[in-house]
Amino acid sequence: MMQSLSPPAQRLLFGLMVAVGVFVLFLLFERMLGRFGLDFIVYFEPSNLQEDRRLPLDGRESAEYAVRTVETFDDAASRQPTTLMVHGDARTEVDFEVVRSEFERGTVIIVVNMTPEDLAPLVDPGIAEVATVDAPLQEPFYTLIAKNEEQCQTGLQPGCGAYAVEARNFTDFSDLASHARSALNVRLRALLTPTAEPVPAR
Repeated sequence: MMQSLSPPAQRLLFGLMVAVGVFVLFLLFERMLGRFGLDFIVYFEPSNLQEDRRLPLDGRESAEYAVRTVETFDDAASRQPTTLMVHGDARTEVDFEVVRSEFERGTVIIVVNMTPEDLAPLVDPGIAEVATVDAPLQEPFYTLIAKNEEQCQTGLQPGCGAYAVEARNFTDFSDLASHARSALNVRLRALLTPTAEPVPAR
């Protein structure tokens, strides 16, 4: 069938086949998380954090969201998670060199109660420039950052590649996990269009 098509049509058909394949892999990935208890989000929240500063427990243990809470940053980082999440109140215990390294290799990063302006000097100066703030921020809130590996190597800026940078008020773990998956989807879509314009996570 492919041989009977013109070269442009062959490229179009091949692109569609790859797009469908990536979409199917993404759906399978989400189902595996819930079924087999894989960690999608590894969240560093130390045990000495004040009770009223912690994120609520409701929904945190749901297999659907695949959130694992750990009490040391080293434990979180050593798991090589798809999404690395830390609490800003414990920033003195966070190695931001590791966070920057994870961000550069494509890990989705979520930081609770730190604004894009707080994160910019620690991870990437461009974060504050390209960030989307969903609403006036009130604690608890979080900043999510993600980009494709080997893109935006000189810092985040419009047109440098596929990335997601947004700050949102925390509502529940369902909403947070959904936004983390959307950021991952931005990265997966960019595999098909490496020079794509930045697409904000939904």
